[in-house]
Amino acid sequence: MVTIKDIAQAANVSAMTVSNVIHGRTKKVSKETKERIEQIMEEMQYVPNMGARMLVQNESRIIGVISNFLSDTEHETLYHPLAAEMIGEIEREVRARGYYLMLYSASTEKEIRDLIHTWKVDGLLTIGIPTEICRKLGQEIKMPAVFTDCYFRDDERYRNVGTEDEEGAYLAASYLIEKGHRRIAFVTDGPYDENERPMDGAERKLKGYQRALRESHLSFDEEHVYRGSMQAEKQLTMMQSLIGHIFDYTAVIFSRDSYALEAMDYFRHHGVWIPKDISVIGFDDLTMSRLAYPRLTTIRQGAGEKGREAAKLLFQALEEKEEKKVEIRIPVRLMERETVKELYV
Repeated sequence: MVTIKDIAQAANVSAMTVSNVIHGRTKKVSKETKERIEQIMEEMQYVPNMGARMLVQNESRIIGVISNFLSDTEHETLYHPLAAEMIGEIEREVRARGYYLMLYSASTEKEIRDLIHTWKVDGLLTIGIPTEICRKLGQEIKMPAVFTDCYFRDDERYRNVGTEDEEGAYLAASYLIEKGHRRIAFVTDGPYDENERPMDGAERKLKGYQRALRESHLSFDEEHVYRGSMQAEKQLTMMQSLIGHIFDYTAVIFSRDSYALEAMDYFRHHGVWIPKDISVIGFDDLTMSRLAYPRLTTIRQGAGEKGREAAKLLFQALEEKEEKKVEIRIPVRLMERETVKELYV
């Protein structure tokens, strides 16, 4: 095993100088010496001792990511393309900063709260955790944290990166209305409250749909709103209800691409063709949405950009070491493809 002393001897410098370069304390080290040491470390394939670095720097160099949709009882969150895209960009940014990523998918609120009190990490990122739980975490944890897809109050000093959810659903509904559709169903998403009303981003998407109807002088009917779910049984029940009324509508907006793609397959197996019989529009712009047949018209929310911005914001928090409110919303845009039929009215 190559040691710091081996590197120092090869570079003709002291072991302390090599240690300073390894731990990023290079203010008193010339650029030429630093580059020579780094080159020798690479040639000798030196691997720093993580435990030693943690002791010397009093930091772990680890960023914790907790991913979870509490309604996801089958623990498929990490396999969802949206979460995977976010995590991929987070990991890339973390690695570029010389840090390491620790990922955990929790299934209960207690598990999440227990975890943050036992993890030895420098900073925390959350994916898919409801606002109310993130609010509790923000009140308890001492480390810098960035939340994603939360809706905090204006007076709450938390860092959050999300999507323009309401604007996205508004764009989807407005686009359908422009194409001549007047009878539009909406499939929402969790989390839901105790009365089965959507919360957080799901609530904002429903508001966007309602706003587009209102501006076009179309009436809103609660019966046209269907409750989508990550749970397979609930999702099947929803689709059975929807297809039972499918010809009451000319179009359906789904608050997730995955819901839309699943419904397209379900419709096809029940003799309902898209967009001939019903137009469909999603929300996310997953890769599979561009590969589906027909290709899914959807709202692009920029999941990768959201993950990247969240990681950058966390490193900014690590440098500033102060509590402050930062709210970033990633812009959305319509991706027009093949699942919406223009009606002549």
